[in-house]
Amino acid sequence: MLSGQLDALARHVRKVAGALYARDLSDGDLLERFVANREEAAFAALMERHGGLVWSVCRNVLPRWADAEDAFQATFLILIRKAPSVRKRGAIASWLYGVAYRTALRAKRSAAPRMRKARASPHV
Repeated sequence: MLSGQLDALARHVRKVAGALYARDLSDGDLLERFVANREEAAFAALMERHGGLVWSVCRNVLPRWADAEDAFQATFLILIRKAPSVRKRGAIASWLYGVAYRTALRAKRSAAPRMRKARASPHV
């Protein structure tokens, strides 16, 4: 019981500390810290700042909640992998928007045949 409470407290402290840490840093600074040192707090701050944008793009393109969640997660996985190649580090929001949009469109195209098949099959 106490262990679970301590874990919850530790998660809360990390969240608050991360928010305070990120408050004074620009997107470019956060991305640079993530690229240079793989700082989890810097990445978490970028997700916190831009998660709403990415989610909104994914939901606007993909009607199914689960597909939008997959595209959202894929967008941030792409950021992890490609962070060093982002040229305009201060413009990470537009970079994420483009990645989210293209990722969601790919998901929509790959889901289309499955959706057509589901609509065509007789309901039992």
